[in-house]
Amino acid sequence: MTEKPAKTDCDRLVEVLYEYVDGDCDEALRQKLSEHVEHCPACLEQLGIEQQVRQLLQVRCAGQAPEGLRGRIVTALRSSCTTVTTVTTQDGTVQATEVTQTRVERGVR
Repeated sequence: MTEKPAKTDCDRLVEVLYEYVDGDCDEALRQKLSEHVEHCPACLEQLGIEQQVRQLLQVRCAGQAPEGLRGRIVTALRSSCTTVTTVTTQDGTVQATEVTQTRVERGVR
């Protein structure tokens, strides 16, 4: 059986990149990754790209959503499924059961 190599700081940064950029990781990890980025050009570049994407999204997505978008989102979050189960008993009697499930996500405004 072969052992897996230990994860490098680069691997760890990739795993928690979004949390790191958003400031959602704990202070000890943030400090360790900040020190790593200072000495690793590849991770510094990746971090810079992610930060630029976040800034672009904040600028481009700050306005009002197009008319009708809310309705399309609500429709997509609502789903309905009907299942009909038919059972034939030994004496030939047919029994059918219909179950309809509807899922509605709450909190959509």
